[in-house]
Amino acid sequence: MDAVSLIVIERERSRPRLLPYALIALFFHSCIVGAIFLASRHAAARPAQMPSVSVKIVRPEPQKPRQRPAASDPRPTRPPPKATPIPEPEPEPVETVLAEPDPSERLPSEDAMAAPEQKATPRPTPVPAPAGSGSGLSVGGDHGQQIPGIPSDFHFAYYVQRMLALIESRWYKPAAPAGTKARVRFTIDREGGLSRIELESSSGNSSFDRAALRAMYAANPLPPLPPAYAKSSLTVHLTFSE
Repeated sequence: MDAVSLIVIERERSRPRLLPYALIALFFHSCIVGAIFLASRHAAARPAQMPSVSVKIVRPEPQKPRQRPAASDPRPTRPPPKATPIPEPEPEPVETVLAEPDPSERLPSEDAMAAPEQKATPRPTPVPAPAGSGSGLSVGGDHGQQIPGIPSDFHFAYYVQRMLALIESRWYKPAAPAGTKARVRFTIDREGGLSRIELESSSGNSSFDRAALRAMYAANPLPPLPPAYAKSSLTVHLTFSE
């Protein structure tokens, strides 16, 4: 054999034997694992012990009632005694002597003392509505026309005067020759609203007619009808004249 082979054989022989040590280590590890397994099974079989907690019931102490502050003077004060009035001495009765009546003095008779009979004052008749306001507006008949300006049963002159004043304040007169007249018919309801405004009689001047109609629409609504007027509406024929 050559020298190299001899050296290799010697090294193989001199190499330590690891198998016995590996077996010993394996045996010890097996023992340790078995011990751990047995301990875990023993711990699992043993019932778990719950921690005990001691509870003590404590009753609350009753609260003491609050004491109200004492008044400065709890005793009621008595009113001072009233002074007893001293009775005044009663005056002595005095005899009164009635004087005899003088025959010269005469008493008035019962007829003179009686109150005169009060005569019933007659109720004033309602004032008829004026025929016109003197300013170019009128509600009366004109030139023999048979149609009245307002119904005969409407006797409230103050309302007619106020109506004419309001319409005149809304009437802007255009340039027209003297004697130009237009007649407008309209209806006033209970609340003062105007309806059925129409030109009943033309003046022949379209500007004058339109101004009269514009005044009526501008004055709408008028004041409410008088409460004493029984009907629900009032029809008026109003004349605009230059």
